[in-house]
Amino acid sequence: MPENQPANTPVLTSFQDLQAFLSAGEVPAGLIEIQYQGLPIEVLNLPANSDTTLVSFHGAAEKDVRLPWFLGKGVTAGLPVNRIFISDPSLRKSADLNLAWYAGSSEQPDLQETLADVIRRILRATGGYNVIFFGSSGGGYASLALSRYFTMSLALAVNPQTSISRFYPGAVGRYMTHAWELEGQDMSELPGSVAHDLLPSYAAGFGHTVALIQNAKDWFHIQNHQIPFLDVVGESEDVFMLMDRWGPDTGDGHTPPPKELLRACFEELATCRGDWPAGLSASGFQTETTRRDVKRRVVDTAPAPVK
Repeated sequence: MPENQPANTPVLTSFQDLQAFLSAGEVPAGLIEIQYQGLPIEVLNLPANSDTTLVSFHGAAEKDVRLPWFLGKGVTAGLPVNRIFISDPSLRKSADLNLAWYAGSSEQPDLQETLADVIRRILRATGGYNVIFFGSSGGGYASLALSRYFTMSLALAVNPQTSISRFYPGAVGRYMTHAWELEGQDMSELPGSVAHDLLPSYAAGFGHTVALIQNAKDWFHIQNHQIPFLDVVGESEDVFMLMDRWGPDTGDGHTPPPKELLRACFEELATCRGDWPAGLSASGFQTETTRRDVKRRVVDTAPAPVK
């Protein structure tokens, strides 16, 4: 059962458009709905009078998920951080669309930049400028994409995609069909405002910290997303990696780490006051992040052969 909105839903505050929200004198706590170009941007804002803010994105929605979907409330509950949860507005377009990477749609081709504006406005209200962007899988992609707008932030990405077109063709095709009304999987047809491949922008340089949590059994993501990404950034001192084996021996290995591991990581990052290397080091992340280091970690975490 996926984590979803609790029964005691916070009070809803609606804004008729983006400008009304950005220019508002106060940013309310609780559920915020911003009408923007035909679709709602839905945000759960939970300030805690902290200098650190955690922004959480979800991945693919299962069939029993109700929108808006604010993933991560349980594992982050009680942390001394401001928390912002964002539901991907593109999922409102079709019940057949369950993953859109927060990359936008034909209605919202500038969604990534718009979400950055929304987050900046909340940060100005709370003062929590030490920002952690967190997500898993498609949400991990969003954390890597949005953190680029915030110098000195941290992208904490679990089993992330790093280029949408390298994901499974069925999911890419559904996104193109339902979000953009386009046939096929050719993402070169999308507007230039859509960052659908993060490798070129990261190769050009970045001003924040990246921390990858990768299941060593998830060979599809290791080959198609982690290694290509590390080939362009892996020598950077601002990139960290945590790899181990989690989940059942069967399946594709695309399993996140135990919640206890994530919680311990969040607790270190919540109290390091923006010193991300210190918080990540205390959480067991390594600084060796090249292709060679990934392959070594896969071998080192492999189970011992049965005698």
